[in-house]
Amino acid sequence: MSTPAPTVPPATAPPYLAQYQAYLGDLGNIGTRYATSNGFYLSVVTALLGILAYTTQGGAFLTSQAYLAIAVPAFAIVVSAIWWQTIAYYDNLFAAKFKVLREIEKEGQFFPMYEHEYEFIKEGKPPHSMLANDRLVPLVLMIAFSAVLIYLGVSHVTMFWKPHP
Repeated sequence: MSTPAPTVPPATAPPYLAQYQAYLGDLGNIGTRYATSNGFYLSVVTALLGILAYTTQGGAFLTSQAYLAIAVPAFAIVVSAIWWQTIAYYDNLFAAKFKVLREIEKEGQFFPMYEHEYEFIKEGKPPHSMLANDRLVPLVLMIAFSAVLIYLGVSHVTMFWKPHP
């Protein structure tokens, strides 16, 4: 009677591989949420620009011109400031996610693709997040809407204020 051959247990993936894959999926989801939030803020600012355009002579909101000339740019400045902070949050989140991925690569003895990618980027020039460029958009909008607020605010105050003789 022969003894059955010992069965070889099936090869199982190390637990850190599942974590790595889940983390990569989460990174993709965060990228999608980032793009969606940028689209939201851009839509709000575009709508505010449209409202501001309708406060001009002959526009639909002419009767509310004085109020909207102050309220719309002020609200746009607030929205742009929140947008700027949102991009800063995502910039930090992406940096942390990639740092963790590089650590998992070291611990799991994977090919360190993210570490190499980061090193290649640094070789070309100092590392600069693309999100740092994205943060310029709401910053420029804050400056532009501040100028509009000052201009329209002053012009509407002088239009309604008449010095007494």
